[in-house]
Amino acid sequence: MEPKIMDNARPIVEMRDIAKTFGSTRALRGVNFTVMRGEVHALLGRNGAGKSTLVSTLSGYVSADTGSIRIGEVEVEAVGQNYAPSIRKLIAHVQQTPQLFNLLTVAENLFVENPLVRRGFGVVSHKLMLERAAGLLDEWNMDIQPRSLAGELGAGTRQLLEIMKALSRGVPVMILDEPTAALSNAEKRILFEHVRALKAKGVSFVYISHHLDEVFEIADTVTILRDGKVVKEREPVERLDVETIADLMMGEKTVRSTRQDFMADEAPILLQARGIRLDRFSEKDIDFEVRAGEIVALAGPVGGGKEALAMVLAGQQRPEDGEVISPRGKLPTIGLVPTDRHASGYVGILGVRENVAIGGLDVLSGKLGFISKGKEARHVGRLAQQTNVIASSLEQAVSQLSGGNQQKVVFARALCRAPEVIVALSPTRGVDVGAKEQLYSLLRDLASKGLGVVVVSDEEDEIDQLANRVVIVFEGHVVDELVGEYTIKDLILRMEGVV
Repeated sequence: MEPKIMDNARPIVEMRDIAKTFGSTRALRGVNFTVMRGEVHALLGRNGAGKSTLVSTLSGYVSADTGSIRIGEVEVEAVGQNYAPSIRKLIAHVQQTPQLFNLLTVAENLFVENPLVRRGFGVVSHKLMLERAAGLLDEWNMDIQPRSLAGELGAGTRQLLEIMKALSRGVPVMILDEPTAALSNAEKRILFEHVRALKAKGVSFVYISHHLDEVFEIADTVTILRDGKVVKEREPVERLDVETIADLMMGEKTVRSTRQDFMADEAPILLQARGIRLDRFSEKDIDFEVRAGEIVALAGPVGGGKEALAMVLAGQQRPEDGEVISPRGKLPTIGLVPTDRHASGYVGILGVRENVAIGGLDVLSGKLGFISKGKEARHVGRLAQQTNVIASSLEQAVSQLSGGNQQKVVFARALCRAPEVIVALSPTRGVDVGAKEQLYSLLRDLASKGLGVVVVSDEEDEIDQLANRVVIVFEGHVVDELVGEYTIKDLILRMEGVV
């Protein structure tokens, strides 16, 4: 389907005075953003700068508090999501995580809500759908069958399917938010070829990436956000370099690192990963170790493998190949702080006591399997004090606590079995500044007592303040490592994939 491009010299996209607040966080502060017809416009900024919020407002996924949007000839107020249907036929948004239906086939996913495969009265022609899907897959050099289930595909293939689905809609504006996070180099080349071909036909792209080498390769224009504000608007990419972009992204704000090294000389290895391959598409082994007293961060792009590696270390995910061992023979006890506390960190209707105790039922149970209420109360009380949980009592429902205290309960649960290693994924997600500092202090305290601490985070400041060692994971394997006195600029550049 050919894109419907408006024949005028005006910008294809104009966003004016876009502001958005989430609770006490001002995500966007009066942002203006313009995209010309037939350009690839890179939108850059550190994590939390407002990039995803801005493009989600542009596509109608998130409404703004103030501001207006014009796409082609359609102009809407961006307040209230009732404007989304007005722009649906003009824009497609590929988000960081593929929005595919695992139990539907490749063909069905590609043409969900796509009128190209409908006959009279809106009835879907499965024959036509399979034919068009086969043609698309051939065009993208993808060796999969249209009848394959999406849930059986690898991360890179799923990401390409999401992009193909969006591009096949024939819209004049495309948003690509971290589109290459799960792609191999060969898959990136295929994507960039299609982007260039559509750009030549007048299609416009908003391109978000943490990989600056991709920006220099594919983008024409760059806008940079910092703390919800535009700090560089519509700058031609050839006028920029890596250092300039990094400085603009960081600004004058510097966070004093409170990183400390608690690891003694010849500290023992607590946990060791040998020859790990995260899935059948992994091309290189991962060898990785965690020592007593160290805080090691796993960093890298979304979908690059850092979360999967952490889950393998924690014993929550089976690798395709390799093993996790301990030089001492028996594996250490491991405490896990999951990524999403609401989904898998606590049971909201239960109190603090029961939620924490869930993490150590074997420790709290007697010989006959019964739990001593007194022992449970004392043990949970100590952990609640150690993690600084603030509640009216240990019986207060966790759903009634603040986000910071909910996260502290999750930490207390992870510590219930007196682990030797803590694996914490996004340990301060969705908590306020005060709770964040308390959790940082807790992690440092655990390391000072000889625990091995593994942190998975997308926040450069967080990693800079905590980690003695940073392991960069990309495309399912370790590509770089920072140790000791690294700077936050070193960290950002490596996370952006340009060093």
